[in-house]
Amino acid sequence: MISAPPPALPVPTELTQQVDVGGRRLAMTCSGAGTLTVLLETGLGAEADEWAVVQGEVARVARVCRYDRASRGKSDPAPKPRNAAQMVDDLDTLLRLTHTAGPYIVVGHSYGGLLMRLFAARHRSDVKGLVLVDSLQAEQFNVFSEGFPPPSPGEPPALAGIRAFWTGGWRSPASTVEGIDMPTSLDQDRAVGSLGDLRIRVIHADTFLHNEAAPAAFRPMLQAKWNDLQRRFAALSTRVTFRHAAASSHFVQRDDPGLVAEVINDLVAEVAD
Repeated sequence: MISAPPPALPVPTELTQQVDVGGRRLAMTCSGAGTLTVLLETGLGAEADEWAVVQGEVARVARVCRYDRASRGKSDPAPKPRNAAQMVDDLDTLLRLTHTAGPYIVVGHSYGGLLMRLFAARHRSDVKGLVLVDSLQAEQFNVFSEGFPPPSPGEPPALAGIRAFWTGGWRSPASTVEGIDMPTSLDQDRAVGSLGDLRIRVIHADTFLHNEAAPAAFRPMLQAKWNDLQRRFAALSTRVTFRHAAASSHFVQRDDPGLVAEVINDLVAEVAD
């Protein structure tokens, strides 16, 4: 006789707080329970709420929190320009004021991957794992500066915008909602160097193969450059493994949240052993 599968566990309730971190508020949403906390950090082009599906799955096995950085989502603005170290300062303050102590597994998408590398370097004894979700890599703008197809009449506005950002626009704080000083932030990331034997999981997507703004003939070349950049994360630690999100564009937490949650939950179980 075939037994029925066990009923699915209910998704733990989320609690959102508005926390004063010094004359301005940051919004943080937590759920789940446990002695370990998973921190979810978003990139430049999405709000923290895009982690909601991933958070719901991870909250079944651990305490998990997402938050909006200054000038994003439900959080108040902060003086601009800002660099990555200042953003990690904000996260440190938020965790202290909410009594959200380690140990941590930290997860960062895109630019959020840079921030979580800085956080992991700063709190190495408390960080037990790092998940990079199609993360920004410090040399990506140098690599892509001449990789995009030249301008052509009638090209999609989205392609023109992507080219402008990747080939120089990224240097201006005005190019991002948060007013990011990207050159300084990249230098801060380069200074991290090795994270020793930290468990690191790299989720890399077919970002450019799925980018309809780029001409089809150029997509494989752009994707090959991106793949090479993602492989460079192997130098961060002696314990780095890779997971390919083949069906996903850059926003893996949006396109394939189940894969992201699976990688995080497997890492939670490994750390607990």
